[in-house]
Formats: sequence, C-alpha cells, structure tokens
Amino acid sequence: MLRRKRFVSCFLCGALAAAGALPASRGDERSGEAEAILAKAWDLVDIRAAGGAPFVLKAKVRLVEGDKFSDGVYAMSWAAPDRFRRVIGFRDFAETDVARGENYYSKRNTEGVPLMVWELGELMDSLGTREKLPAAEKVKRIESESIGGKEATCIWAGSGKGDTKICVDAATDEVLSMAYKVEGPAAFQERSEYSDYQDFGAKRFPRHLKVSGWNKRSIEVTVDKLVAVHEFAADEFSPPAGSEISRFCTGTMAMTGDAMPMFGNTVPVGFSDLDVDIYFEITPAGAVRTAQIVYSSDLKADKEVLRWFVGARFPVKTCDGRPIGYQFVYQLPGRR
Repeated sequence: MLRRKRFVSCFLCGALAAAGALPASRGDERSGEAEAILAKAWDLVDIRAAGGAPFVLKAKVRLVEGDKFSDGVYAMSWAAPDRFRRVIGFRDFAETDVARGENYYSKRNTEGVPLMVWELGELMDSLGTREKLPAAEKVKRIESESIGGKEATCIWAGSGKGDTKICVDAATDEVLSMAYKVEGPAAFQERSEYSDYQDFGAKRFPRHLKVSGWNKRSIEVTVDKLVAVHEFAADEFSPPAGSEISRFCTGTMAMTGDAMPMFGNTVPVGFSDLDVDIYFEITPAGAVRTAQIVYSSDLKADKEVLRWFVGARFPVKTCDGRPIGYQFVYQLPGRR
C-alpha cells in the first residue's frame, strides 16, 4: 500500500510553520520564508495534486546495490489521488496496485515489498508528499548555493543530527534535491535529485530522478513518457485478479505505541557501539511481516540483531481510526 515514509519522512511546507523552537521573531521570519519557498515549489512539481490533469507516466528504472544492478519499469495511470493504477516490473519482481476510492488492491509475486522497490515508490511519490514535520523540527537556516551550475535556495530543517536539506532552483522554483540526515555519519545519509524538467500543463516534472544512500545503494529513474489523458479505457482501474484488498488512506493518519524489540529499551551488553538500520514491513496489528538489514557497522552481528525482532511489536498505524500496514526503516539506538 502507498504510504508512508520512514524516519527521513516528511519535509514539507505546511510543517515548517511549526518552527516554534527558533528564537522569537527571527525564527518566525525564517519559517515563513521557507514555507513560501516550498509552497511555490510543491505547487509547481506536484502533478498528482487534487484537481490535476489525468496522465499516463512510463519510466525506465535501474536499481543498484553494490556491484549488482537490476533494470525494470515503472508505470502509472492516474485519474485522481484516490483513483490510479501503478505497475512495477523487474526480472524477479512484479506488482500491480490499483486505488479505487477507499479500497486499495495489490497483487505481487512475492510475499512482501523488497527494500529497493519500496525505495523506488518513495522516490516517485516524493514530489507529491506534503506531510508535516514533527513539532520538534525547526528551520535552521536558508542559504544560497550552486547546484549543477544553477543558483539554488537551500532550506535546512531539523532538531539535531539527521537534518533535512531541501534545495530549490532560485529562478524556476523547481525542486533540485532533498537530502536527509545531512549532519549525521555519511553511511546513513540519503539524497534525492531531480533534473531535466519538462512542462506538463501548468506544472513541471523531472525526466530524471535519482536517490542514493546507505553507501552503495541507488535508484535511477528516466521518464520516457508523461502525457495528459482525456479518457481511460473502461477497465483501466479494474482490480487485478487475485489481489489483496486494503484501505487506501486519504484521511488522517496516526501512530500509537512504540517500537519494542525483544531486548526492550536497553541495547544488550556488547552491542552498544553497533549502528544498524533495518527495513520493516509492519502488519495492521503492529507485527513484523518482513525485515531486512539496510546498513550495519558489524555484518557479523546481523543475524543476531534480526533475532531480536522476532515477535517484536511496533506502533499501530491508523487512517481515520482504522489500522493499516506500513513500511519504515528503524534505527537501532547506537552511537549516533
């Protein structure tokens, strides 16, 4: 189910008004300026906003993990925020999702969603995400810098390590990059880049999208086709045969409870210096469906770390009070 997003989650304009942690009027002034800059950027690049023109998008994708890569396709037929079809295909993975009102239909050839496929979805959704930052986030500074020969306005927001940095073309209002955890260790940083923008009605959308992070993982997307559609085929949004049905959230999302590994809130003796990020799929009941190590500072400890989460409970995510499944990356408390 679409989403979501993880610990680097959400970075958008309405939330930047919650910068009360800044000193008095100076903080309010920065927050207001950042909010205005980002509002213009999101309005320009968000082709999936309510009331937008229906479209078909087709793209080539390359997933890279270390010295291995996989080429595939990503396609979307979009009529409205709650009416679309998304298809993702690789050599060993295939998924079709259909949203129809409050129902969300998914069919894939694997039990869960692999990390890199989830990351691909995050990247393709990133220019349409307008979720709020946690209240503890604050606008730290607004700076000008050059990115690829373009003058950019960059906004830094965060509450300490793990700051988010969003850069917007100062002349065109196009989003150029989003970087997460930029003041933390390099191994945990993540960066999304957007380039070669094309016109789409009154909007602009990049032909090239890329995300890289966790040392040697990256995803590159090249948009081959983005066209407006006046009318879709009658069966375009028919659910795939044999699909799983869940609820598609267009309402208020909330999280209740805490992540609770089997060792409780204290890292076991001998592992206090370990840095680990783990990708989890969580069921509507808050149980672990699948887990994968994203990054580890000690590969020999990976199996033991995963055993800690057998039977673990995680927060329950709800949409308008209804429990829903979700994916996220959990950061083991360590030296960071």
